[in-house]
Amino acid sequence: MASGFTQREAVIVEALRTPVGRRGGQLKDWHPVDLLAHVLSSLIERTQVDPALIDDVIVGCVSQVGEQSLNIARNAVLAAGFPESVPGTTVDRQCGSSQQAIHFAAQGVLSGAYDIAIAAGVESMTRVPMGSNSQGVASPFGTRMEQRYAGHLIPQGISAELIARKWELDRATLDAFSLESHRRADQATVEGRFASQIVPVPVTAADGSTVFFERDEGIRVDSSLEIRWLKVGLSGGWRDYSG
Repeated sequence: MASGFTQREAVIVEALRTPVGRRGGQLKDWHPVDLLAHVLSSLIERTQVDPALIDDVIVGCVSQVGEQSLNIARNAVLAAGFPESVPGTTVDRQCGSSQQAIHFAAQGVLSGAYDIAIAAGVESMTRVPMGSNSQGVASPFGTRMEQRYAGHLIPQGISAELIARKWELDRATLDAFSLESHRRADQATVEGRFASQIVPVPVTAADGSTVFFERDEGIRVDSSLEIRWLKVGLSGGWRDYSG
């Protein structure tokens, strides 16, 4: 180690998020730029950090098209009222995009390029449906990639079935694990364990009044292990799965 070298450490000092919504749910009327800006401005309000000191805002986003196009990170920075001198960039590592944003921010701090950075993620699948950025007349994979895998590129749903088969994970075991996961999430919500990290979001109720959305919508508190039939679209046609 060179003489006089000081090792830097990257530390997360605050973490905020909106409640997780469902497709067509409470967050359906929020533009994704405004939704991200709501969290960014709330983060500054809580930490009392001067936004002019922020070296970069790095945001993970998969479907960078439509309302999430043209560098949503920078657009949200401006929408949040940050100084125009604060940069923002958007990254796509598919399902690991926001995690990658955290890594890039930490790497910037460790290298000495940043002193303060914000890492985030945003995705509105109601307003920008999954796969929107792959629509077009040509394949997003290119000829060489398609030739390499010769028709064996498969979506995540079928991948999950193959993983379950490889590791001999039966449907009953996976259903029980999923049910317990939702039960624990509901219990944690009731106990207020997520309250400190959730930024309430104002939404319009059915009667036209404004209420605050504060609870994750994806937690299925009424689930059970009763047998249900699902139809899953596969390349070979439709197949029924029970359990």
